[in-house]
Amino acid sequence: MTFAGFERQDARTIWNFFRMLLRDRFMGSRLGAAWSVANPLLLLSIYTFVFAFIFKSRLPGSEPGLSYTIWLISGLGPWLAVAESLTSAANSIHGNAGIVKNLAIKAECLPIAAAMSGLIPLAVSFSFLVVLLIADGWAPSWHVLAIVPAGLALFGFVTGLGIALSALVTFFRDLGVALPSVLIIILFSTPILYPVTAVPRALQMLAELNPFYIAGQWIRVPLLDHALPPVWGLVWISVLAGATFWGSLLAFRRVKGYLPSAV
Repeated sequence: MTFAGFERQDARTIWNFFRMLLRDRFMGSRLGAAWSVANPLLLLSIYTFVFAFIFKSRLPGSEPGLSYTIWLISGLGPWLAVAESLTSAANSIHGNAGIVKNLAIKAECLPIAAAMSGLIPLAVSFSFLVVLLIADGWAPSWHVLAIVPAGLALFGFVTGLGIALSALVTFFRDLGVALPSVLIIILFSTPILYPVTAVPRALQMLAELNPFYIAGQWIRVPLLDHALPPVWGLVWISVLAGATFWGSLLAFRRVKGYLPSAV
């Protein structure tokens, strides 16, 4: 049984690559792969301390306390996962030249495995967020189930982008160097750290079509407001995810024969 040209053994290959990439990233450190959990946990703890206890930021109409921090992390956590996935996937081919040159594998397994690295900060962020929500007196509702299709659509979209970036970075190395700066620009131009109402009215419609904003809303609104955002947004990012994944995969397979000589 195959899916998108992948067979059952390819799933095992992707899983093994994911474990290998995670291990190699922290090779030589005493804590090893535990840093993949410690890094986002430390960052989220700093945000919580600064905005809840130092600046005592608050949302309009709410009291100072955890409410703003919860709102912030509910959007920032998924973004940390997106940034981790895209960065790891973009460098997965170039950074594993020995594997691409010497092993007879489907090279597209590498960026998919690398994109899975974002699942770790995502799990850490959600766990951290749930602790804050419970501390703030939160009670879950059935709306939280909407996070599942939104998360899958976001992962498909990001994985598709990662596949395309992995090939592009192999041929254009400057793109890999510029990617962290590009991600920062995307973060601050997307209504993640601020409400969409803060965007100039002329640009609000464009901002509301941003797949990262829509995915963030489908995580943030069910969790915090016990409601669902407009369904068209989920349809939009699902279609975009499918088109991006399939288009990137087809383009990657057309050029992967040139990858061994380019890495």
